Formats: sequence, structure tokens, C-alpha cells
Amino acid sequence: MDVRPTRFLIDYHVRANDLVYRKAAELSEEELRREGSFDHGSALQTIRHLVDVDYSWRELCMGNDVGNTYVWDVVPMPDLETVRSFWADERERLLDYVDSIDEAGLDEAVNFGGSTPASAPVWQVLTHVVNHGTQHRSELARYLTVCGHSPGDIDLI
Repeated sequence: MDVRPTRFLIDYHVRANDLVYRKAAELSEEELRREGSFDHGSALQTIRHLVDVDYSWRELCMGNDVGNTYVWDVVPMPDLETVRSFWADERERLLDYVDSIDEAGLDEAVNFGGSTPASAPVWQVLTHVVNHGTQHRSELARYLTVCGHSPGDIDLI
């Protein structure tokens, strides 16, 4: 499998996350922590969730099962500043990881699922990360727009 589509998708994912996270910094603390508008409680909790998903799946693809531990259990992330700081490093780790994969590596199996074992090739896992990110970015984009901080265009191309 050609690595270019995967790199293209991950580049989009990183670019769109950066934009949404930057616009989220314009929210008031109350808006950032307001419960009820998201699957994961608040804008802050949704952003933490997105960063955790990127971290956890990348680690799993690299053969490091993080189990049921959330990234904020390892690295405290009580506020948007600390989440964005972690993301700045994680985005580079994610991009470096994708750059390290060759065509054969994209087809390697990633095992996951805990009590219900499952597996998928690396390219599917990374596509899942991007698609999952799109779901939550759209929630965040809608909320940011309602709060007067639209992220603007977060389309793929």
C-alpha cells in the first residue's frame, strides 16, 4: 500500500486539530468547561479525549499497549494550556511515526480489544484516528461557532 494517502490524512488531522485547539483557547474558562454540549462532557474534556486517542492508538501501533490508562493519568492535564502543550509534542511523535512507516508497515496488524480481541492493519487504525477526530472536531467547531469563535474551514482539502 502506498504511504502517501495515510500521510495526507494524518497531515490533515494535525492541521485541523491545531486550528480547533487554537480557537478553543479563545473561549472563556466557563465556556471551555461548560458541561452538556459534547459526548465527553465539555470542550476541554473533548479535546483531552482527542489527544488521548491520538496518543493511545499511536502507542498501540508502535507495540506499546497503554491498557485502560488515559494519558492524563500519566501526564496531568488539568487545563487547556497543559493539553495543548502535550499535543504540541504528541503531534510531532505522530508525524514522526507516520514518516517511519513503509508500505509493508502499513499492512502490519495492530492487536487491540482487551477481552474481545480484534486487529486491524496500521493504515486502518490511522484512518480510524482521523475519522474519529473529524467527529469530535465537528462537535467542537459547532460549539466554537456558537460561542463566536468559528474555526473556519476545517475541510480535508
